Amino acid sequence: MSAKASYAISTYALFDQPLREAIQRLADGGWTSIEIMCEAGHRELLEWSAGELNDLRALGSEKGIVWSIHAPIDGCNPAAAGGLREQTSDAMKRCLEVAAFLDCTHVVMHAGEVEDRLDGAERERGVERVAQFIEPLLPHIGDSRTRLLLENVPPYPKVLGWTVSDLIAICKQVASPSVGIVYDIGHAHLIRKGYALDGLREVFPYMQALHLSDNRGIKDDHLAVGEGTVPFAAILSLLKEKGFAGSWVIETTCVADAELSISRLSQQR
Repeated sequence: MSAKASYAISTYALFDQPLREAIQRLADGGWTSIEIMCEAGHRELLEWSAGELNDLRALGSEKGIVWSIHAPIDGCNPAAAGGLREQTSDAMKRCLEVAAFLDCTHVVMHAGEVEDRLDGAERERGVERVAQFIEPLLPHIGDSRTRLLLENVPPYPKVLGWTVSDLIAICKQVASPSVGIVYDIGHAHLIRKGYALDGLREVFPYMQALHLSDNRGIKDDHLAVGEGTVPFAAILSLLKEKGFAGSWVIETTCVADAELSISRLSQQR
């Protein structure tokens, strides 16, 4: 069995190509798990017709592809008190509708933005607003296997969910088996040295998927595993100890780096 069978790749690796061409290239390249990142040009997935989605599902059936979706980031803010809230809700409902049609394993969602990521009270209000935002989405998941997964993000000035504690608090408030967390190891590494491992220990009970890339602790480079300073040996050891059985999604800027990442990860798993 190809090592690729144990990993998913994000279409982020082919953002320079139209979505249809990117997916076909990945399918022809032997990838059997693909996460469609609905950002930039690949956001077009949410506007595809029933016929286009039928063709995509047929391709998945033919090639044995398991799908997942990363919801839009730009112009979406689940933590908003107003403003973008309705627009964000519409985008998420469409993501979940498409996910159910494709039998996706999960849909990734960012928690959004607050005025000050370091203000504890503001973060608490943000957590409450995101939990309230998710509640009406649960019927759109229904009894499908799709899970709505919150992702930890880089420590940008206004983001919510840059530490996993915010996301865990949201999960606790929602209290649904359909809601969990995708842990982005590269994002966690930007918090401080050692946080990628500390955050993993904290988030593990809620974690259903991983986003994997490397960086040097300064910016979100999305490098191949082994090209930065993320402590992958210790992380893989902990994942093995805990018996992690969720999705491993490679999120690099090109396919060659995704393949290199798999080669290096497979040697250590």
